[in-house]
Amino acid sequence: MNMLKGKVSLVWFEHRLHTHLPAVIGRFCVGLLVLGMARCAPAAAPAPTSQPQVAPSGLAIAVGTDGFVAGVNRVPFVAFDGGKPAAGYESAEVDVYPIGSGQSGSVWHGEATVYPDYDIPYWVTYPDFPQAGFWAVVVHLMASDGSVSDGQFAIQVADTTDSPQIGGAPPASHNRTLDTEPDIQLLTSDLEPDLDLYKMTVVQALDSGRPTVVSFATPAYCTSRMCAPVLNSVKAVAADYRDRVNFIHIEVYKQFQPLVYADEMETWGLTSEPWTFVIDAEGKVAARLGGPLSQVELEQTLSELEGS
Repeated sequence: MNMLKGKVSLVWFEHRLHTHLPAVIGRFCVGLLVLGMARCAPAAAPAPTSQPQVAPSGLAIAVGTDGFVAGVNRVPFVAFDGGKPAAGYESAEVDVYPIGSGQSGSVWHGEATVYPDYDIPYWVTYPDFPQAGFWAVVVHLMASDGSVSDGQFAIQVADTTDSPQIGGAPPASHNRTLDTEPDIQLLTSDLEPDLDLYKMTVVQALDSGRPTVVSFATPAYCTSRMCAPVLNSVKAVAADYRDRVNFIHIEVYKQFQPLVYADEMETWGLTSEPWTFVIDAEGKVAARLGGPLSQVELEQTLSELEGS
């Protein structure tokens, strides 16, 4: 790998970041609109994140979620080349650099895993951020011919977040179900709903003694290929796991005309969507899966939970 190229790109990137910081750290939908891939976020609570940054190589990287805190985080991202999803890359390595601290050198280095079974192939890495602040994430994508393409993006890391953390207990929500609202069209914007996802409250799931998947998504109102397919992944996995795992979909909106956010969005401390939480049989959060989520990644997460 040409590390000198990576350092030169980082200098260019940090200069660009400080020059355009207000534009770089903003709501998620702003960043993805640059690529025509807007995500949805509640207007009342802007989520700090990054605008995709185009490196000198021409590669653009879009981060797929928010809610990062100091420590280990799942960071999904999509690579674009010329406005289209980048193809032909077999592996990826990631470096994390502090921004504006005067510290030089990567504070974390690791690999990323690609999930090509999603509508838009995305990568996931698990960097360990030592503290809150702004961080540059430099991605090195390796092609089969040995060539390397670099791209970068910036994210903001907080000390804490209001959303459920791994190892913590999620809110015991009394979300609407078909028992309390028989009209499925009022419970979800999904045009092909799986009715089983609307039969149980989170309270009931926590009392069941089984693992639970809770997904916050709005298929009809977040129509980009980045977020709309998340519920499809959940439904596909539910078909194979429903005999031993609870699955709940909580629609982001409790009212569609006009759009009004569901009470659970505030209760769970969510300022963007989609978010999927995996809860273990003891009622503790085992995985926080923000942004894109493929069937394979969710299956892997549940398999790891069952094997633990």
